Amino acid sequence: MRFCAHAVSDLDNEVGGWLVGRWREDRKLGKQFIVVENVLHAPYTRQGSAFLTFTQDSQVALYEELGERFPGKDLVGWYHTHPRMGVFLSEYDTWLHLNFFPEHYQVALVIEPHAAIGGFFVRQPDGELDPRRYYGFYELYYRKRRSVVHWHNILPEAEVISGG
Repeated sequence: MRFCAHAVSDLDNEVGGWLVGRWREDRKLGKQFIVVENVLHAPYTRQGSAFLTFTQDSQVALYEELGERFPGKDLVGWYHTHPRMGVFLSEYDTWLHLNFFPEHYQVALVIEPHAAIGGFFVRQPDGELDPRRYYGFYELYYRKRRSVVHWHNILPEAEVISGG
């Protein structure tokens, strides 16, 4: 996905954006999930080595791009990097997620580009969000049979099972 390329575009400062896709429910299993189909890189941000601020201009531009390029798709979450800091949600990240991404299915993705690690933060059924506990993901392969994410801390399920 393009968020991996964006993550390494500035290794000294945080970068981020939105995750676009669809919320789904597997009625047979009774499980809900999202499918991330695209990313929108946030313009007009204020950033530094330990912060990223989506400005009002960022939000307006992102909503416009979402409507123009991806009609009928959902804003399923957001992502940002933590250069040399690890994968967690800061107190501000947690506040931002709970207040600007209020839907139960919306996720926060944090990527540490130097160590090539990342993880998704999701709300629990009771609505709680643990800022220290991240989750992996499943990839849907279409034409290519290789991973689009190259993180060292999360392996595709087939590699985990075979001991890869």
